[in-house]
Parts: sequence; structure tokens; C-alpha cells
Amino acid sequence: MPSLFLLEAALLIGLPFALWRWAGLHALAPLAVLQIMVGLALGPSILGELAPDLHASLFPPPVVAKIGSVASIAVVLYACVTGMHLDVGALRRMRGLHWQAAGSFLVPLALGSLLGLALLQLDPAALGPAAAPWQFALAIGTLTAVTALPVLAALLKEIGLLHTGLGQQAVGLAALNDAALWILLSVLLLLSGTGSEDAHPLYLPLFLLGMLGLRALLAWASARRPLCAASEEGLLVLICALAFAAAFLADRVGLGYVFGGFLAGLIVPARLRPPLLARLEWPTTFLLMPFFFMATGLRTEADLLAPSLLWLMAAATAVAILSKLLGAAVPALLAGQPWRHALALGILLQTKGLMEVLVLTILLDAGIITDVVFSALVMMAIICTATATPLVRLLQPPVAAPQAALPPVAAADELPAAERAHAG
Repeated sequence: MPSLFLLEAALLIGLPFALWRWAGLHALAPLAVLQIMVGLALGPSILGELAPDLHASLFPPPVVAKIGSVASIAVVLYACVTGMHLDVGALRRMRGLHWQAAGSFLVPLALGSLLGLALLQLDPAALGPAAAPWQFALAIGTLTAVTALPVLAALLKEIGLLHTGLGQQAVGLAALNDAALWILLSVLLLLSGTGSEDAHPLYLPLFLLGMLGLRALLAWASARRPLCAASEEGLLVLICALAFAAAFLADRVGLGYVFGGFLAGLIVPARLRPPLLARLEWPTTFLLMPFFFMATGLRTEADLLAPSLLWLMAAATAVAILSKLLGAAVPALLAGQPWRHALALGILLQTKGLMEVLVLTILLDAGIITDVVFSALVMMAIICTATATPLVRLLQPPVAAPQAALPPVAAADELPAAERAHAG
């Protein structure tokens, strides 16, 4: 059994990268899209239907349990990396983006929530076992509003737009979208009551105060002692341990273990982030996250060709694309941006990738959505992310002028690391 798991590890890590890099697919889509598709292809919905005996022999219960364990580690570390990509100070310094930031998140949230309510009218069985109708609708709206900052940065790097005005504006809006996403998701999880049954009401504020105290302690320590190669190794171990401890505590108080990992990354001081991202982001993205996508594929048991699933996928994709275009492109046009720039901005912000799959997994575990909704929106995430690159290439202006009104969006601890993670 260990040898089978090791063989599957080689397949999960090597196959998506080989297709992405050496088959030339990196020019069409980020690596995350290929990782998601390989996970789905090896899962019960595709391989299980085409070759059930082979699927059963490749993924017996002990191997599935091992994949799930590695996937949990991958998700916590990826959430921590995502937290380190968000620079709260840079977000505060942004000027001139408020209408576009509000529109690019609130319009998809509103239209997606309306889609969720309409879906419940057509198919009441779509409601998750632990959700009220309004919670389900808000969850669909949240999933519609997702923009994945790491995937977007990788996409912009691939098409040469990362350091243009369009690229910087898109990254800034994605950072604001991510911040709003995590806040809304934490509120939704708290209201759904997914925490430990014996959790005291005071545990949540105590946990948040503790994280703020750790942030102050890390900032004080980083200001007093400069980093060297030896201390970077110790710091990496410390932050990884902190991410897992915060994930455990956040899960106990009802925020969810992924949010705990995110908070652990968010409290890391800006001056400590570059060496941490340089050492942590690459192995997390290329070596660990494929196990998460395989675990996602193994959980996708719905018939991907079922008319109800295809209808939901098509409706969700249409609403996601249209709402991001309305929410981001229209304010950009009103602000005087050329129509090519405005449309490209709306298309870039539909990039969802693994952030969408991550949020879907959280909501499925919380009992807010069902397996069919999960499968349909995984397919929606693939379509939205895969279509962004060719569409932006069509709209890409010959020269993208920098936006003088915009301050630097990404601090020194953000964009270089994002550039290194060509996968998102």
C-alpha cells in the first residue's frame, strides 16, 4: 500500500506540470487549472465511470485517507501563503479604486445570491443539510465573487502584463476582493454554527486577541533582530507550526481551519514575508496542492454530464463572467479608462482557480452546499480561469499605460513571490 501511494504521488505531482510546461499549455492557462482537471479526471466522476475496477484498485480507502491527510496540510499552508500575499498597509494606501473594488465584489455577490435563491426555487434539494436558504444564497454569491490573487498574478506574469497599469490595477482589486472574501466567509461559517459544540462564546474573541498579540510580538521581534540564513530556517518552522496551531484553534471556535491558516499568514510582518514566501510558496503550490486537487476529485462523485449539473454550471459561469464585467468594467469605463482596458480588467477578475475550489471545499464541509453544487461550481472555476488568458490576449492593447493615480499595489513582499509562483 505505501508503494501505491508513492506511485500516485509521482503521478499527481508530475503529470499536471508536464502537461502545463512541456506540452505548451502554460500559454493557455495557469497550472492550477491543469491540477484541478487531473484531479477530476482521476476521480470517480470520470475514471470511476470509465474504468471502475482500475479506479478502485488505484484508490483504496487507506490510500484515500493518506491523500486526504496531505491535502489538509497543503490547504493550511496555502491559506498561510495567501495571507502573506495580502498587505493590509498597501490596501489602506490605495486611492481611486473604491468604486471598482466595491463593484467587482458586490455586484457578483448580489447576482450570485439571486442565482442561489432561484436555484432553490427550481431545486430545493440543492440546499445543504446545515444551511438556511439565505445562507445557501449568500454562499453562492460568495463563490461567484471569488477572484484568486495568486492565480491572477501568475496569469499576468505569463502574458507580460504584471507590471503594467492594467496588471497593477487588477492585482490591487484582487487583493481587496480576497480580503472581503475571507471576512464574508468567516461570518458565514460563524452563522452556520460549524464550530465545536462545546466552544464557549468567549473563545472566538480570545482567539482573535491572541492572534493580534502574536502579530505585535512578531513585529517587535523582527524590528529588533535582522534575519540571516540560519534564522530564516527557524522562522519558517515557527510560522508553519503557527499556521497549524491557528488552524486547529480557528476550527474549534467556528471560523474553520482554513481561516486559521490564513490569519497566521496575515499576521506575519511585511519584512519577514519575502524569505518565507520564497521557501514556502513553491513547494506548497507544486508539491502539496496536487494532493488537495486529488482529494477534491475523489469527492466529486456527481455525474458531470447530468442535465441538472450542466445547467447549474452554465448558469453559474454566465453569472460569474457577466457580474465581474459589470462590477469592474463599468466603473472603469466611467472613470475614463479605454474600453479594451475596462473589458480586460473585468475578464482578469473572473480568474478563480484553486481559491474557488478551496472555498467550495470549506462550504461543502460546513454542510452549506451539496455535492452536485460543489461539482458544478468546480467546473465553473475551470471555465472562468481557463478562458481568461485567451480573452485578455485578444483585448491586450499594444502598450498598456501605467495608471498614474494608482499607488504601488504590491509591496516588496508580494509581487516578486507571486511572480515566482507561475502556477497560482
